[in-house]
Amino acid sequence: MCIGSCLGSNPAQSSAISSFLSDANNTTKPVEVLTNTESQVVASKDENNVNFVKQEVKSIASTVAIAIPAKDYIQQGLQIMGSNSTIGRAIVDIRTRDYTDVNGIESTITTEFNNSVKIFFPTDIHMVAAAAYYKKKYGINIHIVCEHKANKTYDLMQQLNDGEQLGIIARISRYLPHVTPLIISRKGEDIFIVSLDSIDIMPTFVSGVKDFFKENLMDIEDKKSYHLILVDAKRQADLYSCRNDAIIILKDALRKPDVVSCFQSFTKRVDADVYSASDDDRVVLSTYDANLPAFLYKTVQINTMIINFNKQDRDTVLKTSKAGKIKTLQTHLDEYKQNVTVKKVIHIKCNIRQNSATGFNRDSMVVDYKQWVVNGFLQEKGFRVLVKSFSELNDGTGKIDKDKQKLLLSEYFYADY
Repeated sequence: MCIGSCLGSNPAQSSAISSFLSDANNTTKPVEVLTNTESQVVASKDENNVNFVKQEVKSIASTVAIAIPAKDYIQQGLQIMGSNSTIGRAIVDIRTRDYTDVNGIESTITTEFNNSVKIFFPTDIHMVAAAAYYKKKYGINIHIVCEHKANKTYDLMQQLNDGEQLGIIARISRYLPHVTPLIISRKGEDIFIVSLDSIDIMPTFVSGVKDFFKENLMDIEDKKSYHLILVDAKRQADLYSCRNDAIIILKDALRKPDVVSCFQSFTKRVDADVYSASDDDRVVLSTYDANLPAFLYKTVQINTMIINFNKQDRDTVLKTSKAGKIKTLQTHLDEYKQNVTVKKVIHIKCNIRQNSATGFNRDSMVVDYKQWVVNGFLQEKGFRVLVKSFSELNDGTGKIDKDKQKLLLSEYFYADY
């Protein structure tokens, strides 16, 4: 899940997480960057004489070497963050959860992934730059809507012409930076809202949209029918990738004309709100369940989900190059597959009194190392998007141009502060 969703369920983390959340968008703290001891880069070539760099990452348990493109987006992205603290942060993938067994013994489990690439966690400033970049490159529209701005979501819907579609990256709160990607599409007098949240089938923002409709759409003047499609695809495993996931999945979805037609599994309506009057009785908001189309599986991190992809899923064509080379979901997963050393620390609170006089409780620690296979696509792609979209903000010296930033925020970002 995204880090923002941890606050309610894990009190032990609340203080540390709150500290991070308070500057996740204000970025008052310096950016964390890879040190020279963590990343050594040397030039090499593969068997096809294509330039690559070899990035070597040393940890306590192992040394992992991977080949990445010679144009090192990761190093460039770290340089951008080093010069612009408001653009985002690079974070180690560490997951912590509390656990109580059947005997009432409490433990805290901390899992650290020694990925070759840290996770880029972008701020709103980066997201508007990415929106502008993809607008220029693909002609698609993505907006960032903060807080429970259902009224702004509604306004954007009304501006759509028949056959048009747009994307919304919905912020659930000013202080909880988890986001929900939404697709908005219009067909005649039908408006479709597709929720693509990476961790929750009914995220907070979508609940707000639904409540807003119930309160305000019972209007005889609005003859449209609204269809809310809830996509069940819990695909995020780490605590920080929701924003990169939202940017990338909306880019992929909106490049396909009439993308709503790809969600064919929403044939069963699960809920409906009806406008009733003496001269009118009609459904104004219907809710459906749907599955994620296979061409949007690129960002999936949960390994059990990847393992269960069937042959048809894996053979899904994602891209065909000008030279006729076909990229499928399987070749995509193969390209970004990483063998990662995972360090798991289990801190067990044994509740056994070591000294009855002092009442001191003895704790124990268990450390375990395992090799996991993960989809590293979001980590690498996050840095690629950062480097490519930074041109929308660059003042020519590698710094953010404040005038460009102000303009992009006014065009793509909606908030009530």
